[in-house]
Amino acid sequence: MTDLPTFEDVAAAAARIKPYTHETRVVGSRLLNRYLGVEVLIKCENQQRAGSFKSRGAFNAVLARAERGLVSKDRGIVTFSSGNHAQAMALVSYQLEIPVVVFMPTDAPKVKVDMTKSYGVEVRMYNPETDNRIEMAQQLAAERDLEIIPSFDDPDIIAGQGTAIMELIREVGHLDDVVLPVGGGGLISGSALASKVFNPNAHVWGVEPENANDAQQSLAKGEVVTIPAPTTIADGARVRHISELTLELMQKRVDGIITVSDDEIFTAMKLVADRLKLVAEPTGVLGLAGIKNLVASGQIERGSRVGVVLSGGNVDLDTFASCISKPDDALAQMQAWKQ
Repeated sequence: MTDLPTFEDVAAAAARIKPYTHETRVVGSRLLNRYLGVEVLIKCENQQRAGSFKSRGAFNAVLARAERGLVSKDRGIVTFSSGNHAQAMALVSYQLEIPVVVFMPTDAPKVKVDMTKSYGVEVRMYNPETDNRIEMAQQLAAERDLEIIPSFDDPDIIAGQGTAIMELIREVGHLDDVVLPVGGGGLISGSALASKVFNPNAHVWGVEPENANDAQQSLAKGEVVTIPAPTTIADGARVRHISELTLELMQKRVDGIITVSDDEIFTAMKLVADRLKLVAEPTGVLGLAGIKNLVASGQIERGSRVGVVLSGGNVDLDTFASCISKPDDALAQMQAWKQ
């Protein structure tokens, strides 16, 4: 059985990855606060290296394994990802000169595939409907003597992802709530480890697309639930199931998971672009998209200080333009307040 990562692992990860990652800025907006009913403090991981928080976990996992003698310039890595973890691992490969092979699904966004390839790693495409990416990675690892580093089901990955919230809390101080996107559960698991140490009474909430709520179902049932291949604009959350590791961590420290529609994701992307002048991918705004519902339901109290991770900004411009092109009541409401 895999040992659960601890807060001490998150702290060690922060020191380990410091030379290789950015301490991203924290932003907010008076009108956004008024619209949401809380003070929102947004950690801009869309401006992290390789465009997402995934660089934190990737650097920590590879550096930790290098310390243990498991990877080197002569013994490489195999991984699998729909996009952001792939890009992060490709960056790590380029930076540390450790060979990496990445399995990516054929429905991965072209911008993410192209960026992964640009770092010079070997990319192998697979059909997500018919191929088992884990079995494919295991077979290649056996053939080439490679170390497997998954995208979220790994203590080193989880510890690295938790460093984003650690930085946020150290900068802004007390938070009443933390709201995070949920794909495989690595970010929320690591964030909960850090958040509950600095703010033991803070609530940790996860947000999934309503058509990809495998984590929500898993928490409700108390076991890992596998769903059919989900359809959602949030490609980074098109996960069919979380892992036993992330489920156990979420059961211990996560207060709940809610879902949002794709239309609510579009609204959040528009708010980020209009109020914060930032480009974010659909998965990256899931946390922000869920806050209004959490406030409306009473799960987050009005006036609370709420930390959010804007988890990624890797979106092609055509998709971004289509997501923010429709008229939106939220923007119209804020424009009226500005008059």
